Amino acid sequence: MLSELNGLILTGGKSLRMGQDKAQISYSSKPQWQEIANLLRPLCSKVYWSCTPEQKSQWQLGQFGLVDVVLGHGPASGLHAAFTLPERCAWLVVGCDYPLLRSADLQSLVAARELGIDAITFFNNQENEIEPMIALWEPSSQRNFLEAFASGDDSPRRILRASKLKVIMPRENEILISRNAM
Repeated sequence: MLSELNGLILTGGKSLRMGQDKAQISYSSKPQWQEIANLLRPLCSKVYWSCTPEQKSQWQLGQFGLVDVVLGHGPASGLHAAFTLPERCAWLVVGCDYPLLRSADLQSLVAARELGIDAITFFNNQENEIEPMIALWEPSSQRNFLEAFASGDDSPRRILRASKLKVIMPRENEILISRNAM
């Protein structure tokens, strides 16, 4: 039986390259931290944000705002905060800076779940690489992550590659373009 699914939006980055809080940028009617939540809510039991203390307070996230416990590891710190919660669930993880992502894209990750698979992610043809910032992490991959993280490996991509990973093709490769990378 597959685990319950929660959503995690990675918003806590410093956004130095963008010059502003990337989670606050609106590409449509709402800031990205809200847009991504709206995509996740129909698919997940609960939606959490990996965020800074300021974001947690300003956005009034309460228990759903996860502030990094281990600082200085970028998105891996946010994954660590979620994966160490007492809940044993799968996590659908999405970075906040993918404005072309749609509900159907996330649904394709959920539909690809199957027993014996640790994680599911998209393949980015342009980079010839998997996309770790849009991925579904089953409890087994979270254990792998926490073990690797404790050993000093803070690369979600490398940790995913070492898991029983299912890689699927995106609807369009453009959905995988992070605004943070532009």
